[in-house]
Amino acid sequence: MKPTPVLETLNLTKVFPGVVALDDVSLSLFPGEVLGLVGENGAGKSTLMKLIGGVYPPTRGRIRYKGEEVQFRSPKDALDAGISIVYQELNLIPHLSVAENIFINRLPRRGTFVNWARLYRDTERILEESGMSGIDPRAIVGELPIGVKQSVEIAKALSYDAQVLLLDEPTSSLTGPEIDNLFSVIRKLQERGIGIVYVSHHLDEIFEVTDRVHVLRDGKTVEVMDTASASEETLVARMVGRDLEDIYYKGEHQPGEVALEARGIGDELLDDVSFKVRRREVVGIYGLLGSGRTELLKSIVGARPRRKGEVFVHGKKVRFGHPQEAARAGVIYSSEDRKGENLFFGQPIWKNETYLALQIGRYTRFGFTQTAEERRDAEVYSRKLGVKAPSIDVDVYHLSGGNQQKVCLAKALINDPDVVLLDEPTRGIDVGAKLEIYKLIAELADQGKAVVFVSSELPEIIGCADRVYTMAGGRITAELTGDDINEENVLRYCLQTTTPGVAAS
Repeated sequence: MKPTPVLETLNLTKVFPGVVALDDVSLSLFPGEVLGLVGENGAGKSTLMKLIGGVYPPTRGRIRYKGEEVQFRSPKDALDAGISIVYQELNLIPHLSVAENIFINRLPRRGTFVNWARLYRDTERILEESGMSGIDPRAIVGELPIGVKQSVEIAKALSYDAQVLLLDEPTSSLTGPEIDNLFSVIRKLQERGIGIVYVSHHLDEIFEVTDRVHVLRDGKTVEVMDTASASEETLVARMVGRDLEDIYYKGEHQPGEVALEARGIGDELLDDVSFKVRRREVVGIYGLLGSGRTELLKSIVGARPRRKGEVFVHGKKVRFGHPQEAARAGVIYSSEDRKGENLFFGQPIWKNETYLALQIGRYTRFGFTQTAEERRDAEVYSRKLGVKAPSIDVDVYHLSGGNQQKVCLAKALINDPDVVLLDEPTRGIDVGAKLEIYKLIAELADQGKAVVFVSSELPEIIGCADRVYTMAGGRITAELTGDDINEENVLRYCLQTTTPGVAAS
């Protein structure tokens, strides 16, 4: 006999002014099950999570929890009932301890004083039950690695005696070992009978950790399938309506003259790094966490100091003291940290897109800012990149991850650069948005740009780059071209720290 679902949504619908965000979605989650929830940005995943979690009331439809119909009027109602959400952006207070974060606003007291002994004892119990007994309850959260912070956020959710845990992109900032640890925690929670909804753009994670997959597209359920019987090709086709073979773009580029060259770049992390990128070429840089990929790009544009080495743009030696100087010379860097370094929340799309160009004087005439020209260019690039928003006056905070990434790219491209340095341009976005960015990268090369593309996703490096440099231990360990750009070679060279004697061409 099949068990009763711990959570069900029945014909759930949510309508915002002018937009049907969720349309007649019925979902079921069983005790001890991990249910994958996948779909493009805008498919309705976040809206569904927020309806379940009491953030929004449904326009139509019902929610059933533990066999009974419920109506959550706030997130607190859902929490009190035993439904916890862990969002992609962690909600922890860095200067407080692990214990204080887990029991924030619920600190046990003895009279008017905090009962610290009980607080640490209760925290140890929660951590042990959650499979996280190695975490020190007294540790200051701000000093912990991101993977441990993620575990603390999950422990905080479980401290409400949760029977349902909703995880929204839980690995977006985690390394390989941290992801393995998270999966270990999830399996222990399954053994306790906790039902988990797992939202992720990473399909390999879906296949690794889920039992079933619920696919959304345009706010509607497309299909629900057993993970064991699904394939990556099937999921992609259901999510975006395209076959997997159409995802990557690698143009037939004929590289031109060298546009950017780095020679012997070195500092406390980088060790004698040299590489070149030519016009009409996409160069991929791949390495594991800590290999120096990001630091290399930042050293080139002046976002971090370097102790030695030279940079040449179109054969001319340059030394940038700040990314704005690099931008004036036609070299644009787009950071991997779109929320911390690339975007200004609280500001509209158009101001985000034109910010860098404004800083280097593009929209200033006789001391006056040409706002109309700013807005016109932002309209053009928002349309060109397919930024989905009612207008360019929308606060960038309200955009989906994929659309925020497109705004970051517009911010770079609006300057019409010769050299584009893209650091993790597809991080945290869905397959459909990735496809658009892959196509854009190929188009930039077709237009004569020189593109450097850093990624931690091996398939997209193999699928998009004309040449690939591998990095490990702050060094370039190989340069690969043609058929040598394959998974075996890239991974092999990323795991060594000595250069195999290949020269940059």
